[in-house]
Amino acid sequence: MRLGTYVEILNYVDDTAAAGAYYQKLGLVPLGDDVYTDGRYHLHLLAGQGENPSLRYFGCDLAALADAGLDIVDGAITSPAGIRILLSSDPPPRQLPHDNVAKAQDITRLGKFGELSAFIPDIEVECAFWEAAGYEVLGKYEQPTPWGIWLDQLFLIGLHQEDVDEPFAICHFAPDMKQVNTDLLGEGFDLQPFDSSTLPDDLTYQKLMTPYGIMFYLFTGDISDAQP
Repeated sequence: MRLGTYVEILNYVDDTAAAGAYYQKLGLVPLGDDVYTDGRYHLHLLAGQGENPSLRYFGCDLAALADAGLDIVDGAITSPAGIRILLSSDPPPRQLPHDNVAKAQDITRLGKFGELSAFIPDIEVECAFWEAAGYEVLGKYEQPTPWGIWLDQLFLIGLHQEDVDEPFAICHFAPDMKQVNTDLLGEGFDLQPFDSSTLPDDLTYQKLMTPYGIMFYLFTGDISDAQP
């Protein structure tokens, strides 16, 4: 069973207005109440301290989830890798802009949301957690290192077994991402090479370091009809 009927990414910030203005420059569209959408996910800005990014589900049957074996503590569960998921039995405050996140249209300059990406030490341990939470595997591979993508229709999780100490990242793909990254760099956004093997002037794959505790991976590629 799915965790709930609605999910959002939580971003804890000191100034929601400033953060909202920043995300709008990336093309996310304001929906009111400090919620911004890319057409596939909702990003909810919350004033204060918290773990960035976190997820929050609404419409949860907490008793059923507990009976299914999920370890719910203070209204939340946490994946082995440390992704915190808040669970609320309250009705969804709004609707997602899609019926299936893997097929939804993108509306930002960043292209399509591909996954919330996590580097993890043991893919089997981590995927067991997400499958117990109602996610189904879209694809699971061994090369270049063990990795896969999991889906619960509302959201996408990408797990990558690598010894990398890096925060979870929102991953976007676009065929013209090289030009997008060129434009973002020219506008003063903090872009950094994706890894040590990336040449300094190669903007095919970049990390966007926001001032708000969220990191984006910006990859060149077309996932419009992807079947991972």
